[in-house]
Amino acid sequence: MATKTLDRIFAIGTGALGIYVVWNALGYGYMRGVVPGAGFFPFWVGVGLIALSIGNFARSLRGIEVINTAFDMAGAVKALGIVAATVALILTAPFFGLLLGSGLFILATAFVIRPRWTPVFAARIVTVAIGFPLFAHFLFGVYLRVPIVEGVFGF
Repeated sequence: MATKTLDRIFAIGTGALGIYVVWNALGYGYMRGVVPGAGFFPFWVGVGLIALSIGNFARSLRGIEVINTAFDMAGAVKALGIVAATVALILTAPFFGLLLGSGLFILATAFVIRPRWTPVFAARIVTVAIGFPLFAHFLFGVYLRVPIVEGVFGF
């Protein structure tokens, strides 16, 4: 399959993912009184995915950027692994919540990119997987008082 065809399929897939994210974000509530609701940020992430995928698809159709390199099997497997981790995050967010889900997403993505971890790399990834959700909780949940999608564990 040609790289151009794969690029177009990827653009269509990310556009569909963006539509799914927007649709579900609206279910969480866009606003909560005068502050953004739990669906506010996912809504705009979905809109961004849709806009960027439309731009990518249009660029591919117009031939603005010519991709000369072909995907090798390892690169394709990594790309599909990252897409699978992203889809898993989106589908499991109602169960795990966004904070725990994003930590698990970071771990899964790091494993897809680099399956063999050194102790130093593992320490860094685990630190980010714990630190990012904590930072997001304090920034959005505490400081900005934006409700974050919580899972069955209450966070």
